[in-house]
Amino acid sequence: MLFNSLGYLLFLLAGVGIHWLLPHRLRVYFICLASVTFYAMWRWEFSLLVVFSAVVDYVSAARIHAGARRGVRRAWLVTSLTVNLGLLVFFKYTYFIAENVSALASRLGLGAIDPSGWGLKIILPLGISFYTFQTISYTIDVYRGVTRPTRHFPTFLAYVMFWPQLIAGPILRAGEVIPLLAGTRRFGLDDLQAGFWRVLCGLFKKAVVADGLARMVEYWFDQPIGALTAVDVWVAAVLFAFQIYCDFSGYSDIAIGSARMLGIRFPDNFNWPYLAVSPRDFWRRWHISLSSWIRDYLYLPLTGRPFQTHSTGGIAVAAEAGPRGLRRRDLALLGTWLIMGLWHGAAWKFVLWGGYHGLIVLLFRAIGPLDRLTQRVPVLGWALTTLIVMAGWIPFRAHSVAQATRMFAKLLSPGQYRLSEAVTGLSVRIAGYSYLWAFLLPLLTVILFGLWRTLRGRNLPAAVELPARVAIAGAMTVLILLSMGAKEVFIYFQF
Repeated sequence: MLFNSLGYLLFLLAGVGIHWLLPHRLRVYFICLASVTFYAMWRWEFSLLVVFSAVVDYVSAARIHAGARRGVRRAWLVTSLTVNLGLLVFFKYTYFIAENVSALASRLGLGAIDPSGWGLKIILPLGISFYTFQTISYTIDVYRGVTRPTRHFPTFLAYVMFWPQLIAGPILRAGEVIPLLAGTRRFGLDDLQAGFWRVLCGLFKKAVVADGLARMVEYWFDQPIGALTAVDVWVAAVLFAFQIYCDFSGYSDIAIGSARMLGIRFPDNFNWPYLAVSPRDFWRRWHISLSSWIRDYLYLPLTGRPFQTHSTGGIAVAAEAGPRGLRRRDLALLGTWLIMGLWHGAAWKFVLWGGYHGLIVLLFRAIGPLDRLTQRVPVLGWALTTLIVMAGWIPFRAHSVAQATRMFAKLLSPGQYRLSEAVTGLSVRIAGYSYLWAFLLPLLTVILFGLWRTLRGRNLPAAVELPARVAIAGAMTVLILLSMGAKEVFIYFQF
C-alpha cells in the first residue's frame, strides 16, 4: 500500500481511531497486528519472512543477555548477523554477484554463467534493507550492553514491523522505540494536529513536487549523452537532487507524522540538507537515521573509536584518528562509504556514488585550508557544497556507470558549457521548464528556510495563524488531490 494513496490515508485514519479507542494494554497488540496486515497487503508470504527474522533476533538477543560466557554470547550474535545478512544478500545481491562472477569468468575464458538458468525468480522484499539494519542494531546493542532485551515478543515484533517506518525508515534503535510502544501514551490533540500536518507536508513533497519533477528528470537521463551539454547535465542533476529529496523526505514526513498521530515521536530524518556548508555538514542533515546507524555499527568500530547510542547527528563525527592512527581512520571512512553505496542498490553505479562521497570527505580532511575556508565563509561553503552534492547525484540516477562517467566528463569540459542542444519539437517545453525549475528550486529553498527561521518560535496572533494554516492546508490538499492520480512509487522502495 503506497503512502501517497487514498487507501493509505483511510488505513491511517482507521488505525489511529481504533488505537486510541482501545485500552492501553491492547494498543501494542493492535499496532503489531496492523503492521503485519499492512505489509501482508503487498505479499503475505513476505510478511512471514519478516516475522522469521524477528523471531531469530528475539531469541538471539535473549540468549546473548542470558549467556554467562563471552563465546556463547558471540555465537548467538553471529547467528543473528548470519541469518539477517544472509537473507539480505540472497534477496538483494544474488543476481548482482552472479552477473559479476559471470563477467569475470568470461574474461578468464571459463565460460559465462547464466543465472536465469537456475530456475530462480527472486523478488526483493519491500524494506528489507531497512528492517534488516534495524533488527541487527537490536542484537548488537544487547551484546554491547546498551539495551536489555524485551521479554514481550508482540512488542518486539511491533518495533520491527511498525508500519509507518517499515518500508523506508527512519532506522531507529530498539532503546528509542520499544519504550514508546510499551509505555503509556495519552491522547492529545497537539500530537494529532502535528502528525496530520506532517503527513500533509510529506504528501505535498511527494505527490506535487517529486512526482512533478519525475518526468523532467526522466527526459534528461534518457537523452543520448552526445546530445547533452554541461548545462543540461547540471539541470538534470539539480532536478533529480530535489526529486529524491522531496520523495524521500516526503516519505519520512509521512512516517514521522503517522507515528506522531499514535502518540509516538520520532526524530527528524532530514534537516535542510541543501543548505549544508560542507560535505560533512551535509551528512549531518541527510538521511540522518541511516548515516547515524552507519556511524555506530560500522565506521566508528572500524576506526577503533567509541560508538554512540542514538539515531541523531548523522555520520559526520570529529575527524580525530582512532588508537591505530590516521590511515586506519581514512581507510575505514572510504570502506564505509563504499558499503553504504552498495547498500543503496546492487549495482556498481551505487558503489561509485558512495566512493565519490567518501573521497570528497577525505579531500576536505586532507586540505585543511579548504575546510576552514568553507566554515569561515558560509556562503562560499554553501555554494561549493551544493555543487559537489548536486554532481554527486549523477551516478545515483544514471542508468549505468558508463553514462555517469560521461556526464561527469561533460561537467569537466569547458567547451561543453552552452545551452541545450537536446530540444526539438514538443521537448522544447520540457527543456524550458527544466531550466526554469533548476534555477528556482535552490532559490526557493533559501527563501523557505529564511521564512522558517524567522517564524520559528514566534507566537503569532490566533487571528493570523489559524486562517493562514487553514489556507495553506487547503491549497496543499487541493494540489495533492490533483497530483495523486499517477501514484508514483517512492524511490527508496527499491532499496
